[in-house]
Amino acid sequence: FPSMTKGDMSVISNTLFRKQYDHNWYTDSSFPECGFLTRDEVHILFNAALKFQGQQGLEIGSHTGWTTLHLALAGLHLDVIEPQLTHDPRVLLSIITSLRLAGVYETVNLIPGFSPQKVEELGKKKSWSFFFIDGNHNGDYPLHDAQVCCKHANPTAMVFFHDLAYPDVFKGFLFFKNQSDWRTKIYHTQQIVGVAWRGNVLPPD
Repeated sequence: FPSMTKGDMSVISNTLFRKQYDHNWYTDSSFPECGFLTRDEVHILFNAALKFQGQQGLEIGSHTGWTTLHLALAGLHLDVIEPQLTHDPRVLLSIITSLRLAGVYETVNLIPGFSPQKVEELGKKKSWSFFFIDGNHNGDYPLHDAQVCCKHANPTAMVFFHDLAYPDVFKGFLFFKNQSDWRTKIYHTQQIVGVAWRGNVLPPD
């Protein structure tokens, strides 16, 4: 991932960022204020996605493609919804560069736009088995993302959330926890990762 650089957590003013946890924090060199999933978080995501190799996956919010790369390398046929794809050329360049270097560009469908609208549009013709929700963290957006992913999930499916430290993101996770046919689990990582799943599959330990 050529644009990755070690970041400086001292510059972060957001009180929901858990700086007290002693992890290396990596960012894209073009966006030093916005970090990636930590290595342990993306390790969990990658190993979960391996269970769905060759199946349809959906990512809501890719930033510059760190998680996109790992999901594609795990073997998902991946749809990626990201508003910045048409607003900032650095985002598109970073994603395309990393995917091509890894040899997985052809398995990823990059879709500029917003969720849940784009999910509903795509969901008229397909459904997904693996989801990663890391879009807008504020207001009802995470809840709406959770609801639309549940609506278009296959009978065996898995949904990951990043940043459960944000109360509004946690509301999206709670939507799945309150569904009788879904099970949930929390990973106590730096920013807290949550997973919901149903069917014949289990998340990583």
